[in-house]
Amino acid sequence: MSRRKRIELLIIFVMIFGVIAMFHESRLGRFIDKEVYEFIYSAESFIMTSFMLGFTFIAEVLTMIILSLMVIAVLMILKMRYEALFFALSMIISSILNPVLKNIFDRERPTLLRLIDISGFSFPSGHAMGSSTFFTSIASIMNTKFTRQQNWIITTICGFFILMVSSSRVYLGVHYPTDVLAGIFGGFISVILSSIILEKLFDNKKRII
Repeated sequence: MSRRKRIELLIIFVMIFGVIAMFHESRLGRFIDKEVYEFIYSAESFIMTSFMLGFTFIAEVLTMIILSLMVIAVLMILKMRYEALFFALSMIISSILNPVLKNIFDRERPTLLRLIDISGFSFPSGHAMGSSTFFTSIASIMNTKFTRQQNWIITTICGFFILMVSSSRVYLGVHYPTDVLAGIFGGFISVILSSIILEKLFDNKKRII
């Protein structure tokens, strides 16, 4: 993908995030949150709760740090230093951007049907943003090494984890649907921004996305 297309894609994702941010407290935004929230929560059961707790654990801060260090270590062992730098920068941008955005929007978390205790602001979801950044970065790196069919499988698996981690936050009652949707696009923004920055630093000699 050319630099121009990536910048255009970055602008599109920023605009989508902006639209969600502008309307998440509107009547329409609250209606969407309520309907989707009730739909996801309608599947509540002991098994489903255990299942969702497992997915939400994947994107806990400590788990993300450990998994990220493991990914970076593997990439360094494989002498994929540029890819390791790309992955690390994506995660760093995401980890800085999320708390900044949370404090800008200072949205309170849902109080109805909460299954776990958690503090802090709600918008955008840190778990959704972290998992989106993590798995999108991995998919982007691996897509440069495999065939189109293999890439489709990898992208599907990564997309599944992003979807499940994000859904788990709504199911557990700690985020609104618009929180996780904004978090997912925040992750996309972090990955593309990382790619653009690195390409600039390396004078267009290397590229991942």
